[in-house]
Amino acid sequence: MEEDVKYKLDQIEDIWNHFILEYAFCKHKINFTPEVRTNYLGDILGYFQDTFDIIFNNRESKSYSDKFSNQISLLQSIYVQQDFIEELLIIFKCGIDKGVLKKDSNYSINREIRNELVGHPIRKIKGEFISSCLFGYNGGSDKIVYLRYHKDNNYKFESMEFAVSDIILRHKFFLDKYFDKILNKLKSILLSFVKKIENLEVLIGTKSFKEILNIMSVFYESIFKYDFIYDKESLLNIYARKDEHRRYQNLIDKFYCDLKSSLNEKKEYAITLFEPKKVFEVSETERPIFDINNIEFIDTSGRTPFEDIERPVTYHYELGKIATKRNPMDFNHFGGCLRIKCADNQIVINELKHMESNIYNEIEYYSAYRLICTELKEDDD
Repeated sequence: MEEDVKYKLDQIEDIWNHFILEYAFCKHKINFTPEVRTNYLGDILGYFQDTFDIIFNNRESKSYSDKFSNQISLLQSIYVQQDFIEELLIIFKCGIDKGVLKKDSNYSINREIRNELVGHPIRKIKGEFISSCLFGYNGGSDKIVYLRYHKDNNYKFESMEFAVSDIILRHKFFLDKYFDKILNKLKSILLSFVKKIENLEVLIGTKSFKEILNIMSVFYESIFKYDFIYDKESLLNIYARKDEHRRYQNLIDKFYCDLKSSLNEKKEYAITLFEPKKVFEVSETERPIFDINNIEFIDTSGRTPFEDIERPVTYHYELGKIATKRNPMDFNHFGGCLRIKCADNQIVINELKHMESNIYNEIEYYSAYRLICTELKEDDD
């Protein structure tokens, strides 16, 4: 029961983090107010996660005080989650307000129980006494019992009794219903965004470099955080110098490659977010059964010892260090290690010298760095 609603909440969180917060195109589809801009929605999502256990894992009460505490925690957690659902519906422009929620029995019944026991155990309206309620101690942990005196019943004694399982089930139906409405709205946003990405993919081959940067700054701004010196100003500077040296053209080529790859990955990710949740059958997760009597042991005495096997030369470690440790001492050490490994590669040696001479110039440093990565086929760094 809990896993279903947690899965839907995780979907909402993923879309929020990887699409809404990343792209102005998606922000414009919701109520992205200055308050929402503070990302207080992250607090809401965190509160949901923190209270799921209180709601869906009914605790055994060993005393009256335990029962009192557990039931108040349950009702208050449901109440707060209801309020947060209302807030999410507003943020995502779902067209559902509190008036609509009040007509939903899965909302109103649980809310009334909470209000009578926790919110207003003694209720007055404009000074007029309406009702009073008191927790009852009869019954086990599986039900909430309380005594009520209400104006509508001429203040006659009433014993109110609600099964905890019914309260939880109502809330589960409530969460499912409105999480689905939120996800349907988010799905429509992502479908629009996917279409926009497909249009951008076409434009890459038809627009000038400057036009592409202008378009991406409006519709796909995350590309400018994709790698070092991918900010718009630096890219224009490098593009203007692309005929001066291979390092500049290489950087532009890599930007185009990264842009195409990023657009495709983002498009595929948006699509997979709404694929049906895979449910594994028991047979798929069962461990294989081994018959120890049929295990065959292999004689490895004739094989070459592991330490005698020549390992391929790798550059990943040194490249990672000179990409992030930009000071003369670190560069001398890690750049020196790379020089030794690449002593016969004049392009790498020349670009290391260029990096060393321009250690505080980001454009020169990282354009040379990227040419080294290309030369050593380490462009995934």
